[in-house]
Amino acid sequence: MKRLLGGVTLGIAAQLSSIGLLLTSAWLIVRAAEHPPVLYLMVAIVSVRFFGVGRAAFHYGERLLTHDVALRGTVLERLRVYRLLDRAAPWGLARHRRGDLVDRIVGDVESAQDRLLRLRLPWLYAIVSSSAVVALLSFIAPAIAMTLAVHVTVCAAFARLVVARLSHAARSRSNSLRGAMSADASALVLTSRDLVAHGLAVDVATRATRSADDLAATQRTDARAAGAGTAFVLASTGATILVLSTLAGGIAPVLVGVVLLAPVALIEPLQSLVDAERLRPEIVAAHERLADLASLPAPIEDPVVLGPLPAGGDLVVDELVVGWDRPAAAPVSFAVRTGELVGLTGPSGVGKSTLAMTLLRLIAPQSGSVTLGGVDFSHLAGSDVRTRVGMTGQDDIVFDTTIRENLKVADPEAAVGAMHDALRRAGLERFVAALPKGLDTPVGENGNELSGGERQRLGIARLLLARHDILVLDEPTEHLDEATATDVMRDIVQLSTDHGVLLISHSPAALARCTRIVLLQPPVETRSATHVAA
Repeated sequence: MKRLLGGVTLGIAAQLSSIGLLLTSAWLIVRAAEHPPVLYLMVAIVSVRFFGVGRAAFHYGERLLTHDVALRGTVLERLRVYRLLDRAAPWGLARHRRGDLVDRIVGDVESAQDRLLRLRLPWLYAIVSSSAVVALLSFIAPAIAMTLAVHVTVCAAFARLVVARLSHAARSRSNSLRGAMSADASALVLTSRDLVAHGLAVDVATRATRSADDLAATQRTDARAAGAGTAFVLASTGATILVLSTLAGGIAPVLVGVVLLAPVALIEPLQSLVDAERLRPEIVAAHERLADLASLPAPIEDPVVLGPLPAGGDLVVDELVVGWDRPAAAPVSFAVRTGELVGLTGPSGVGKSTLAMTLLRLIAPQSGSVTLGGVDFSHLAGSDVRTRVGMTGQDDIVFDTTIRENLKVADPEAAVGAMHDALRRAGLERFVAALPKGLDTPVGENGNELSGGERQRLGIARLLLARHDILVLDEPTEHLDEATATDVMRDIVQLSTDHGVLLISHSPAALARCTRIVLLQPPVETRSATHVAA
């Protein structure tokens, strides 16, 4: 608050310095034309220098302090948005496209910061500076001060009522259109190979181009609103100068320049109101879109009173029924203990991945229970459960950075020795050691510089580095050739000596290496319906 107050004070000082520079210069020029002794001009000369230097210094200080406050607020707001997304993921985000979410995290948060810098502060500065000039002119002639006050009021009203209205249709749509364009562009890039293969690239590119054209059209409408606001301010300023010139006949000649240039001195603060109101619809729309994230449904709520997190222990599933909005599979019971490799299989679409997310407490079970070390999941926070139970799958994200930074996703403070140990246990250490840059080797976008087996091993190494007790591996041998799949399974068997491992797979060869196998079956009503249809 102190930094904001200091920044606002400096901003007001900068605005008054700019006005003082122009009005003092006007008085000085007219007075100097009368050829008085130079000492009569010294105060004005020093004032012009002070206002000239002070305007820049005050403006710099104002930007430094107010932007610091705004950027700090932006960081906090972005963290809040991340927490909202984390709370809603994965089920609550199903209706949002990836590009749209990215645009909200980036564009909408940055638009929200403009609420302070480009909306509230310009109004404050304009009100204070206009009041100061009107007060100054009231000492010269009340009628002149009243005329200037009418000019300021009319310009402010035009900005608030007309410019904001003209911009509303364009700016309120620009955020959603920007999100749609980002989503279309993201989809086009991510699916370009499939689109080309199926001959759909032109259609999708046309849709993305249409989104860009719609956004450009709204921006042109917004530019016209800004132009109308600027034209009105300038026209009103000119008209006010004409009126003041007729009222200035009875005042001292040396003050005529001050009076006539007073409306000119207020062009900058009044123009800032036009710019502020032009942005208002976008800022409000961004705020509403961010507020919409708070209403996203949470797949699971943490208990109000948290139970103690066990230091370790078995993962026990008892008559568990999983699903999103309805049961996806029949009840299932099993346990995963340290030293065991438990296989989980079943028909496609039966809910194996849903079961995995339930074991990570990302979604709530339909019925039944899951306990960790004897403590029911319903008494534990999801984030706490995920410190003990970890998962890696075939679609895990591999970031476009180095092997080291990809490992640090699991533990940002991990030492080099711990990284090498995780790589060794995942069967990737020799590969990394043979690379010229070792841990600092880039893996490419989506890990494209790695083979399928190397990607799977990197995911397992990342999982090990996080020091989970229970490892859930979702199709770790999928899309791998037989030799690579065999090597990966050999390393997974080794992992089960000091971890509990749940292996989700369709591969008979992989399931054959398991201690025991759990069969996940469709719900009874689904099987009954299939039987009747047959």
